[in-house]
Amino acid sequence: MGNKQGKSPNTKGKKYKIDNDVVKQLQESTNFDKVEAKKLYEVFFDLSNGGKEPLNRERFKEGLTKLESCGLKNLDNSPFGDRLFDLLDTNKDNTVDLQEFISGLSILCKGTAEEKLELSFKAYDLDGNGYITKSELSQMFQQAWISGFKALSYQTNEEVNKDDLNNFSEEMAQIFADGAFSSLDVNGDGKLSFNEFKQFAMSHPKITATLNGSKRDVPITFD
Repeated sequence: MGNKQGKSPNTKGKKYKIDNDVVKQLQESTNFDKVEAKKLYEVFFDLSNGGKEPLNRERFKEGLTKLESCGLKNLDNSPFGDRLFDLLDTNKDNTVDLQEFISGLSILCKGTAEEKLELSFKAYDLDGNGYITKSELSQMFQQAWISGFKALSYQTNEEVNKDDLNNFSEEMAQIFADGAFSSLDVNGDGKLSFNEFKQFAMSHPKITATLNGSKRDVPITFD
């Protein structure tokens, strides 16, 4: 279903009619106010050829960069960037439609603490079996370090060697995951349940990337 899409269409100069009834329905079914729902609807339309095509992974990521213009938090720099598409693609057809786009972002941007915790857990649970292994925890920690260093590199105009970045991030992530598991895996079964993960997430964990004296904190759960 529309998963063989090319580059994002050039919509400059095109005008799409906004369906106010749809905007109202989106507002009523999410945590967004009318202005936010309408702006996100417009973002989706610009990226989806006037609503004719659901978003593939590339266009979805492009949509994340436009959230700040809607008065929302920029999720593009999140360590979960690549996972967000999978999490919001609830029917698993490799695309994100309008309802999935708006409903998912509603939780991420304006959801309750419990809703964000549940989505964070799903982000770490890479195979979707309801538990988080040490390997899965390490992989997500690694993405957090990588996103932090990439943001610092952009901020300071300092280049970071890709291999060095991957090796360092992998090493630090493993150390972090070992420490987290030793204190969180209460029953010693080698995996974290949601309740065990929740204890970890409630402590507001973050990693700190440092590059030539500059620092950047990266939350490792949705906040």
